[in-house]
Amino acid sequence: MMRRYCVNLSDEAVKVWQEYQTKTGLKRDPALDALLLEFGGLKPPEPVEPEEPTRRDVEVSQKGDLILVRAGLKTLLSTPKSDAANAFQVAVAAVPSGGSLGIGEGLYELPAPYPVALDADGGNIFYCCIPILDKSMHIFGAGAGKTVLKLAAWQRSASRHVVMMLIRGTGPMAPGYSSFSVDGLTLDGNVKYQYSGTQHDGEALILVGSARRNGKYANLELRNSHGAGLYLGNNGGGSGTNELIQNCIARSCADKGIMLDTCQDSRVEDCQAWACQEGLCLYGNDDWQTRGADRVTVAGFQTDSQVMVWQVNDFKLDGLDMDCSKAASSYGLVVRDGSGQVLLSQLKSDKKKTGAYGSATYLYRGAAVGFQNCQISGYYGIRAIERAKVLATNCDISASGACFAMVDQNAPMEASITAEGCKTSGKKVELQEGATFEEM
Repeated sequence: MMRRYCVNLSDEAVKVWQEYQTKTGLKRDPALDALLLEFGGLKPPEPVEPEEPTRRDVEVSQKGDLILVRAGLKTLLSTPKSDAANAFQVAVAAVPSGGSLGIGEGLYELPAPYPVALDADGGNIFYCCIPILDKSMHIFGAGAGKTVLKLAAWQRSASRHVVMMLIRGTGPMAPGYSSFSVDGLTLDGNVKYQYSGTQHDGEALILVGSARRNGKYANLELRNSHGAGLYLGNNGGGSGTNELIQNCIARSCADKGIMLDTCQDSRVEDCQAWACQEGLCLYGNDDWQTRGADRVTVAGFQTDSQVMVWQVNDFKLDGLDMDCSKAASSYGLVVRDGSGQVLLSQLKSDKKKTGAYGSATYLYRGAAVGFQNCQISGYYGIRAIERAKVLATNCDISASGACFAMVDQNAPMEASITAEGCKTSGKKVELQEGATFEEM
């Protein structure tokens, strides 16, 4: 039974009452009731943790066997962990344009129930864990290794292509975001428990599409993917401008660790890729001769896998640390067409592997590349074929086959290499008819 009394309290008593409210989370009358019961030796109600508003516009968190979706002081959804994909759908829908989504610590196991067609005719369907369409927003985890999004078992097969997080516009020509970020997460493709089959172009842990600008992907771990780790693509009406990938690590991805497809004015900074088919891929297009400068910069990238630069204009690789000496099949640093600079980099392959798989570099078609102050070692050091043109300045090159090689029995040879101030160890030059080597 509850009874109402009117009492007068001193300032000191009110202060004690208020402190008790703060301590227990109880409010006004319930707090005073509990305080008196406690004084009388009776058990007061269990204290309740005070509910704090969310730091982000919307937050996803775990509590026991539940996933909570909250916005401010309001709980939008409380659902079992097995309903994780739906919880993220509710959360993404609730984030305002340009707003933020926080994801708390814990393991979130996600099926991929949502089909999204990438092609205008309704084909090229990908099944997604978290589709984010037509929205600029910012996603924050508690940190890589702390917030883990893991693909549930048996979601992917050769006929069911899966992307964990798909970010793009709806439809073939709709624009993508004007500002977007993903920060502080681990995404795990759980490849051991997926059906096998050849990768389909676009399969990735994170796939981005549509014409867009100002994306940032930072402090991410991308592991165990059946395809790529992070794929900044051009599916939809265009590609990305002013994209930044920073402090991300890709591990054990069956395709590319990190890929930028026809991006412009974009940067990859202080990232790593280990045990991937290709550590890094910068991809351009067949219009490279008329397209103009792409201005894609990579700084401080580390990998034990091949690096590919394909038809990109005005690229810069600064401080690339690539050691392919233990890779089963790698051509080293591969550049096809386009133009760019490789600065202060270490490029290494296995000197014992004769031929292309032992080459530290492989430059072909219309590639035009400058190497400055690089350490290069392999069966071939700098290998240029077809119409490739190379200027090597102040490089230290060690090779068991040839430091400068222009040999290929399967293609016409018009390549040229100019070396300025380079140091070599092993056979210096191997070339075939049509190639040009000049040392200054």
